[in-house]
Amino acid sequence: MARRPKAKVLALQRYEKAASDERDAMLTSILPGREPPGASFSTPEPVFPSNSNSQILPTDPEAIEYPDKTLDSVAATAVIGNLSTEERKEQREMDARCCATYFAGRVVLSPLDEVLTRLGTPALVHKLAELKQVAHAQLNGTLKDAVFENLRKESIPWYEPADRMIDNRYWLSRLADAASQSTDSSPLALDYFPIPAEKLPEQKQHGYNKTRKYDAALRPSAAKVSTVFNILVNVEFTKTKPPNTTSNPLIGPSDCVAKYQQAIINAVDLLSFQPTRLFVPTLSFHGKKRRTKLFVSILNQERLEFAVVENCFNSDNLATVSALLHLFRIASLYQLGYNPLFIYNFSSPPATFSVGDAVPASVVLPGTPGIVRLNGKRLTRLRSTPFERSTLVLEGEFQSPNGEELEPVVIKASFISEARLWRERIIVEALHAADLQSASAYAPKLLASFAGYSSPPPSASEPASSPEHLPTSAPRHLEVMVFASPHGARKLKDLTSAEFLAAAEQLFQAILDAFRRRVLHRDISTNNVLVADNQLLLIDWEMGRHVSELSSKRDRVLVGTLNTMSVASLASRDPLPHDDVESAVYVLLKVLTQTFVPPVDQRSDWAEILDRYHWDDCAIPPSTLRDLRLGMWTNRNFETSLICDTLEILRSTGHDSRAQLIHSLMCLPLPMPRRSIDASDYEAVLLSLEQLVEQAVAAVRSADAETLFHSSAGERDELVTELEDSD
Repeated sequence: MARRPKAKVLALQRYEKAASDERDAMLTSILPGREPPGASFSTPEPVFPSNSNSQILPTDPEAIEYPDKTLDSVAATAVIGNLSTEERKEQREMDARCCATYFAGRVVLSPLDEVLTRLGTPALVHKLAELKQVAHAQLNGTLKDAVFENLRKESIPWYEPADRMIDNRYWLSRLADAASQSTDSSPLALDYFPIPAEKLPEQKQHGYNKTRKYDAALRPSAAKVSTVFNILVNVEFTKTKPPNTTSNPLIGPSDCVAKYQQAIINAVDLLSFQPTRLFVPTLSFHGKKRRTKLFVSILNQERLEFAVVENCFNSDNLATVSALLHLFRIASLYQLGYNPLFIYNFSSPPATFSVGDAVPASVVLPGTPGIVRLNGKRLTRLRSTPFERSTLVLEGEFQSPNGEELEPVVIKASFISEARLWRERIIVEALHAADLQSASAYAPKLLASFAGYSSPPPSASEPASSPEHLPTSAPRHLEVMVFASPHGARKLKDLTSAEFLAAAEQLFQAILDAFRRRVLHRDISTNNVLVADNQLLLIDWEMGRHVSELSSKRDRVLVGTLNTMSVASLASRDPLPHDDVESAVYVLLKVLTQTFVPPVDQRSDWAEILDRYHWDDCAIPPSTLRDLRLGMWTNRNFETSLICDTLEILRSTGHDSRAQLIHSLMCLPLPMPRRSIDASDYEAVLLSLEQLVEQAVAAVRSADAETLFHSSAGERDELVTELEDSD
């Protein structure tokens, strides 16, 4: 018995090696790259799968008319079996709200061949045809009957995984075997496994603790259990009849829709925790015996696309199911939705992962000498909802071709619109190339970059039922950049008093220096301001603009991080560099308020004050936040203002230096009156900015570094820990 696990690990290592060897070839097929700006576009335009047979599905008019209608009953398989009826109902309603909110106009029905081509190139389609012929020849009546019986057991909660076996094999694996011609008895690297009726193993270090039920999965055989990191293909079962596919099958109150919502929300979780993936495939079986339909879906960063195999267990189509199951077992890692810019490690992952977990181990960008080795550390928060802005930052080291030089780096992967493609590269290069005496030490150094094409969405086959449900998805393109990053970069909340004040002064000076280089940052936030080796590092310049572009209409939209946006930005006004200064004030104010530890008898009052700031409140409307921020400035001298209430508690508890700094910052002449300055006159704007930054620096220098943060380190660490998730 001891040799079997070792054989499975060896099979997994061979699978890793084969995937790594074919990565370059898969890259040009799955993720064709494009030339950087300013270079000749010698790369041919890619040929994408035709959308002629695909359609964006409209929302059912009844679901639009009755958006709050929910199920009277809850499917027993909606979540794990030990939840109460009320908890199952709550889970179902959360799924319904999520799908109604995010999936309108983003669900595409396509033929199976097109779904497979988009997932893994036409090679998958050709291989499926070969495997179907094998399955036709090897499927017999005994196996078919056993398959029907085990399909029935999948939706009955008291059947254990051991009850769903055929010839000592999980029935999905045994059905897949019918499409295999191999006589090799060595274990497969990937196979199908049932998942017990309990939530996936909790990963405290990675943040996964959701109570959801996954029915089965294609995962590495060497893994001891299924985790949210090793599910390559998700599999779901229900005896409930399939949802209607003439309208969006994820929106509506019927039992038919409920199970499919569960399946796709599971896929959303997988994509969130495996954020380097391009697609997450799901096989979802709906119905009974020969009337069962198989939904084959692929979820990416901008939409869900699916195909349907009708009556998938009748005599003709069972071979298709068998071939499809085996196809996914033997497909390349990159034909299952993984990003070919990354090399993945399954067999020897970092300490916080398990064998079988898909961990990005290195990044290789085309045309870039050397390789970036990753350490498994993610520096950004997980995406909380489908299709929102998706940016992933990983930590690693850049290894030169000679293998000797190692440079600490961060890798930023974003799915962005065509209008923003290459934007950060252009801005960062402008900062470093500007004809000024000294280099912009606060701007990150770009070492390598890549951008790929995305396929355009298909057109709607018919108008949606109401304007708000018209298709909203637009192509988003993958952009990956590698930046030099000094070791030990820290956020402002982790600094000492002296370090914090030095960083605050550098922040204001950096905004001024950037504008002297004719650039605005436009996303000054707590996550984008770091300090390393006593030097401020201002990151995330993708929202940045050159002064020559500031009059374009695309700037008159909300951009940046909501809770630190300027009053004018929240009103979608034309940008000025003064908005970056205002955002910097909010960044400092946020740190100064969130790191303050009041005495026990005033913690309740202080919590109420923090609530009034609405830090990290993503649900607050921009107009409401704009009025709140404007009130902080216009009412700063009145006794009932938020700022005065803040200062009162700080001073009453002996934190006079912290109170003085906040008071000095809030006395700056902000928000900038738009009528007082001609935004088209660069020299006038620069002069006004220089005066504002001079006042801001003076406000920072007026603070007493010795008493600014005089709460105990233990108190601050405790509070910082509580704030980690919100930051």
